[in-house]
Amino acid sequence: MTKLLNGRVIAFFAFDIGFEVALEQLRELPSSAPVKPLSPKKQTPTFLQYSKPPLVVHLGEIKPILSEAGRAQVTVFDFGAASIAYQWPLPSGQQALSLADLQQLSRTLYGLNLEAQAKEQIQVFMEEIRSAIVRPELSPLVEDYYLFVIEEFDQPWSAADLLAGHGSAIAQVLRFETQPLSSEQQGEALNQRLSYYENDLVIVDWNAALVYDRDYRDTVNVLELLNVELLEARYIDEQLDRRIGDYQGLPLKRSDWSVPLRAPNRKAIQALAELRLESLVLTERVDNALKLIGDLYLARVHAIGARRLYLQDWESAISSKLDIIASLYQLLTDRVRATQSQTLELIIIILILAEILMAVFFY
Repeated sequence: MTKLLNGRVIAFFAFDIGFEVALEQLRELPSSAPVKPLSPKKQTPTFLQYSKPPLVVHLGEIKPILSEAGRAQVTVFDFGAASIAYQWPLPSGQQALSLADLQQLSRTLYGLNLEAQAKEQIQVFMEEIRSAIVRPELSPLVEDYYLFVIEEFDQPWSAADLLAGHGSAIAQVLRFETQPLSSEQQGEALNQRLSYYENDLVIVDWNAALVYDRDYRDTVNVLELLNVELLEARYIDEQLDRRIGDYQGLPLKRSDWSVPLRAPNRKAIQALAELRLESLVLTERVDNALKLIGDLYLARVHAIGARRLYLQDWESAISSKLDIIASLYQLLTDRVRATQSQTLELIIIILILAEILMAVFFY
């Protein structure tokens, strides 16, 4: 049975903690450090980096899930998101796991309820850095993602041979299942994959990924950012859904137009404008967090991850809801202009009538 000589498992939990974070204030924390610049995958053209590198704060050790204790850290992004990462090394030597053992480990990891622990830690961390957060508020939304990193097997494997010989086991790991999956489910789980050399492999599924590569760190950073992007897409979508439900009936309320010369639905119009602007700004900042251009390895990792996480579908849904917000805003402002115009016309008519009456009775 193939053994895993070196590797690790990682669990990510992404949160929205506010509108913006002043990262320069967090650099004063003794356990903080900026994320290291991404390195090209071997010989590739120059490409851009993080537009504003996130900051990593180490949170200390956590309980082991196998033989060794793990470590926790939080990565803070300037656009108001934070990602807690729990990482454990896989046993080595005589205790090295097989792929069959990794299947059971994935199921155990998924059942640990780490989300509750991550929520507690992010709440404590938010209190520590509250002065650096603009409009601090922890969203109830959480996005989790799991990585299984294999740096070395007990024998050399090419990506093709690994998939041919152990594709079924890898699919079970990615789906947290202990029973063999159907061929259809295996194909779906293994569909989004990428290799640079013959002996490395990245497989991205909707809630977990497997990385077979000694040079894995940049790939892990890209997948962590993808999970944050998905969280922010869900957050924006939820905000738009809530506001659309709040405001979609406003234009039908005739009572709002009863008092002349006032601005009806002024607060609603202002809130809709702010919501649309903030959503567009947040979307732009998230999209620009990492610049990967050209047909580069890490850009392709990001692309297959975005396809598997259906980020394009989320973006399309958000775009449609922003159009609805824009329509509601336009409808409300048109109603305001029409009412104010009618009021001014009425005032002019009254003044003309008053002038006529004065001319008739006083001259």
